[in-house]
Order: sequence, then C-alpha cells, then structure tokens
Amino acid sequence: MRLFEKVYAYVWGSAFYDSSNSYAIVDGECVLIDPGTYKSYTNLFGLMRNDRVYSVDCVLNTHMHKDHCESNQMFMRKGALLGFDERDRAISQFSFSPDFKLGKVFLVGSTEIEVIRTPGHSPGSVTYYMQECEAAITGDLIFEGGIPGRFDLYGSDRIELVKSLEILRGLDIEYILPGHRRVIQGKNGINSMLEKAIEIVELY
Repeated sequence: MRLFEKVYAYVWGSAFYDSSNSYAIVDGECVLIDPGTYKSYTNLFGLMRNDRVYSVDCVLNTHMHKDHCESNQMFMRKGALLGFDERDRAISQFSFSPDFKLGKVFLVGSTEIEVIRTPGHSPGSVTYYMQECEAAITGDLIFEGGIPGRFDLYGSDRIELVKSLEILRGLDIEYILPGHRRVIQGKNGINSMLEKAIEIVELY
C-alpha cells in the first residue's frame, strides 16, 4: 500500500500476527525495512510487485528479532545489501553480518532517512525518521494505544526504553510506522501515546 509518494507500507493483520510490518522507501533505488518472517514473505513479495516495486537494493532492520529479520536472506539472495546496528548481533538467533555500518543518515536516492538509536526493546534497536513526511519507523518501540515494546526479553532494558520514548517525543512526528499493528497518525494523539507508554514502563 502506498502511504506517501515514496513510502509503501505492508501492515499485517491477524493472519501474520507473528511477522513484523514491512516498509519500502523507493526513490530511484529501493530500501526495505524489516522484511519479516518466512511466513509472510510470499505475500510481501506479491504486494510489492502489485505496487511496482520489483527489486530491493538494501534491507535495513530496526532490530534483529526473528519476526523482523528472518526474511532478510530472501532479499540478500537477490543482491540486496544488509544494514543494522551491530549491537543486536548478541541477541539474534541468526548469523547475519551487516554489509555496512549505519551512520546518522541513510540516503535513498535524494530521500534522507535519519538513523536514531532507540535501544530498550533490544540493545541495537533503531528508529528510521523521515523528516520530509514527518514519519518514524519505530520497530517495537511503541504501538497503537500507547503500548510500549517489551522490555522483559534478553538484552532489553527498561531504563533505556524510557529514554528512547523520550527521544521520540522530541521529534516532529505526524505518523508512527510501528513494527506491528496499524500505522498511527496525528501529532497530539502520538504525544499522548508516548506519555502513556512512558508511564507504563516507569511503573515497573
């Protein structure tokens, strides 16, 4: 589904509840963020073709949990390069190695994606922020309803999660593109959700 001029969102319902959402940024070349699981790969590939997205030059991961990165290799076999924060190698069940080191900015054609470290759910979790469309691809940092990402997993950190949610509050965001569930729209609602998520995490 085309979300913005250069951004496509593949948001799964209950049929693929155990696979992450995927997002493609297309501007001359194509970057796919969080390909998800093997289970959802065929559907993802078909939906991308329906959107006339025929090839992927680079795969980026918000973090390296199975539901976000299992299908990395399906695109790597077709020549896609891989990028993620190496801090997550310690918690991943896969032996992926990044083809390049993530800097502070990643360019897709002329589209600038800011790479922001937002650990807590995992040590290497990152948010990909596109200022031109006021959108943040947040992985498992926060979900609709102000539900924070889990912080009871190996490598997670409650205090870091709060700090990361605070970082998100400092950005100009109209859309949150989460790792699961629906895309969230509306600055006021997003601010309220972030406050709620911080309160929930701080209770523990």
